[in-house]
Amino acid sequence: MLKKLRIITGLLILSIGTIFNGHAQNSAESPFVLSVSYTGDFFGNISGGAEQGIRYLDNIDVNLEVNFDRLPFGLGGTTFYVYGLGNQGGSISELAGDMQGISNIEAENSWRIFEVWAQKKFFLANSSILVGLYDINSEFNVLNSSLLFLNSSHGLDPTIALSGNLGPSTFPYTSLAARLKVNPHAGWMVQAAVLDGVPSNPGDTRGTKVFLRESEGVFSIAEIGYHSLDSKGLQMRNRTNRLQNLLAPGIESSNKAAVGGWFYSVDKLALGGNNSEMEYGVYAMGEYELFRRPPDKKGPESLAIFARIGLTNSSVSVLENYFGAGFNVLGLIPQRNSDQTGLAVAYASAGNEYINSKFINGMRPAEAETNIEATHLFKINGYAKLQANIQYIINPGFDATLDHAFVVGARMILGF
Repeated sequence: MLKKLRIITGLLILSIGTIFNGHAQNSAESPFVLSVSYTGDFFGNISGGAEQGIRYLDNIDVNLEVNFDRLPFGLGGTTFYVYGLGNQGGSISELAGDMQGISNIEAENSWRIFEVWAQKKFFLANSSILVGLYDINSEFNVLNSSLLFLNSSHGLDPTIALSGNLGPSTFPYTSLAARLKVNPHAGWMVQAAVLDGVPSNPGDTRGTKVFLRESEGVFSIAEIGYHSLDSKGLQMRNRTNRLQNLLAPGIESSNKAAVGGWFYSVDKLALGGNNSEMEYGVYAMGEYELFRRPPDKKGPESLAIFARIGLTNSSVSVLENYFGAGFNVLGLIPQRNSDQTGLAVAYASAGNEYINSKFINGMRPAEAETNIEATHLFKINGYAKLQANIQYIINPGFDATLDHAFVVGARMILGF
């Protein structure tokens, strides 16, 4: 009954979005852009892990962007954005016992305002400033070619995602932020953000919570990157849209290389000790399009590869490092040029302090959790996609007593 209610609610919202968005798109000068999407995941843990079983979970997104260039207020270069988010369903990670996150839409059952921000672009300086409730993974530590995959580690490096109290400001909990982005030279991008150190309210995370407490400090992140010169809109930030698998990175380019770092201003209690240390990390990532099919040739449209590494202070963090890599093929199946096929691996290594101070079911933790994912995305039409997914998890949750988990699933995406 609850599953039917969720689906009906999603379809109603999609219907409203179709009417509103269709009206907005009829006028090229409309300052309002509304998008609505419904994502449903159906996963089964076939063997291994904590428990065998099936779970259904879903995600509803409502995005409204207001472009003040098209309004008579004298606020050229200003954008206002509101993003509402609803999540329902069970937990597939609870069955598999993994810690990286099999589904990147898994969250507690709740409706919330996920993002509310205003951005001002300064065209002469080729820069922009953003202030408001903000998701760092919409612009930081993100690769276009890895967004095909459903495992959370291919969206945000887990050394960052599993840091802090509730993690940094990202799905599903966001906090107030100020972000500066500068494009000093063709292809180059430098960005930095300062955010509240603890998003939401750890005591009650349902809905949207905003608290600014001195004791929680701030979370800071910075990144410098180079994008190939086919990049579009380097000084702009695209609106978040989960119809594009997870989050739109804001820059469309074939090739990218970037390095970044982050830290919390408030020290964290060390694992297995009484002292406190700074929680920080660094990362590097890149993606490269190996080929794109010439118009007069047959075969796949393109092949892109990606890789990402992350390092953190393992004295206070569960993880010590992370490595992820994979490839993404467009148009592998003949006559289906818009489909995507991919294979990726996500390797999260536990820190020595965690291994030496923790026992799981009476045994020392395994040294790493490894996720191997294969997936294929069918583009049915401009409004619907269907994605088949297989994941094999070695040492789920670092629990040496669990058998390796084998998970199969499917994702449905409807968007307008």
